[in-house]
Amino acid sequence: MKLSRRDFVKTSASGGLAAGAATFIAGNAGAQQSQPVLPPASVPPETGCAKSLLGAGVAKPDYTLVVDEKPYSQYGVDLQGMLVGGTWPGTPIRYTEGDMFRVLINNRMTQPTCIHWHGILLPSLQDGVPEIAQLPIEAGTSQYYEFPLVQQGSYYYHSHLGVQEQYGLLGPLIIDPKDNPYSYDYDEALMFSDIPPAEGKEIIEELRSGRHRPEIKDAYEPPNTKDFDIDVVNVGYTLNGQPNSKPWTLTVKKGSRLRLRLINSSGSSFFRISIDGLKFSVIEVDGNRVKPIEGQNVIVPTSARYDVLVDVPDSGSYTIHAAALGDDKQCLGVIHTDDAQVSVNDKRPTFDGVTVDFRSLQSLNPSGFGRKVDRVYDVLLSGKMKKYEWMMNNHYWPEPFAGPHPEKTYLDIQQGEVVQLRMINRSPMSHPMHLHGHTFRVLGSADDDFAPIMDAVWVPKGETVTIEFLANNPGMWAYHCHNIWHLAVGMMQPVRYVVDERELLRQ
Repeated sequence: MKLSRRDFVKTSASGGLAAGAATFIAGNAGAQQSQPVLPPASVPPETGCAKSLLGAGVAKPDYTLVVDEKPYSQYGVDLQGMLVGGTWPGTPIRYTEGDMFRVLINNRMTQPTCIHWHGILLPSLQDGVPEIAQLPIEAGTSQYYEFPLVQQGSYYYHSHLGVQEQYGLLGPLIIDPKDNPYSYDYDEALMFSDIPPAEGKEIIEELRSGRHRPEIKDAYEPPNTKDFDIDVVNVGYTLNGQPNSKPWTLTVKKGSRLRLRLINSSGSSFFRISIDGLKFSVIEVDGNRVKPIEGQNVIVPTSARYDVLVDVPDSGSYTIHAAALGDDKQCLGVIHTDDAQVSVNDKRPTFDGVTVDFRSLQSLNPSGFGRKVDRVYDVLLSGKMKKYEWMMNNHYWPEPFAGPHPEKTYLDIQQGEVVQLRMINRSPMSHPMHLHGHTFRVLGSADDDFAPIMDAVWVPKGETVTIEFLANNPGMWAYHCHNIWHLAVGMMQPVRYVVDERELLRQ
């Protein structure tokens, strides 16, 4: 069924505004943590130079990602898809910790693009953010990326230009560890996506129109919350590109153990995920190991990755439920043993038992830096649906990201500092906040010495979440809300490394 252009926007009340500030403080940052160190890496060739490097034998990619426009139809909506290798999700990338990352992007679209390696620690010029890290990859040109991989875990790649990611320009990026402490029989990446009901420009225009829509009845909510809001309604949901009418299916042996990499690659959705009749153990978040915690369902915010171990002791067919918070819809998948028929339970999940979210987690090892905090920023998250304005510290970063603009501000830091960002959410919505080029500790648990390490964290509306990181990767780095519609209207404030002029004079 086709949808009216007036059928996909929802609004809520406006939020208050206040100013943010930076301070320098002294305090105990906790126990010592071993941090990945980036060795020197080659600077990527400028847009259009990759072909000549390939011809000269300099660039030798392990993967070539071909990006092209392709009509895409799902849930009765016809869209202009932007696909990698012709599929949604796109071509999978897999390496081992310590490998050299060598990937070539061929842009066969009629428009520019820019690919970001989400969650990867890498040199700033290869981060794939247009105008901040590099120039866009123009239509008909190529870009080669090469850098060392110092991490392991579950990641993904996606466009960082406009809202292209929302239309299929994404894919899984898995880095296997040198030494794996876990054993399992199956290892699967599960990418959860939301399918927009119209083209991106139309959606943003409608969001900015300020038209009000009634609340969604029977919407899924996090525990103890009754007003989780969303931006766009009449969205379709997929698991590994498959709709509920033809759900993604995994066949396994009875008695097997599975590692499921739950990757929320949606544009703006939070998912509450469970598997009928099965428990799981969360072992990693955003590629960082946590103390295993058992649960019956887990909340995975936009852009986050939760790795879980699942045992399948008996024969049967087990439905995966990924309920979109704030909406009344879910996407489905199936795990079944090879001696059982496939059966899909499309009923509304009840989410009994233990719910795991970021507040439940502890790092497997002490995560502190063993030294005092050098700098603290208050980061106000504000905005309102009426005119669709979303800001950080009362400023916004409109695209294109480069060039002068009176609204553009930075969070300046210096190399070697321990930095805290206190995110104060006074807006009417939750925000999945992501920092490029770094991992951070999420403070506020019962034992901050074991604060979990992430690169994306959920800041619920009306709450304050504090993160802490070591400034060990110089450059300019995007720091933004990963709700793609909020980012599209400028909800970003880059972190910028600066040099102390007094230190230069001393030298």
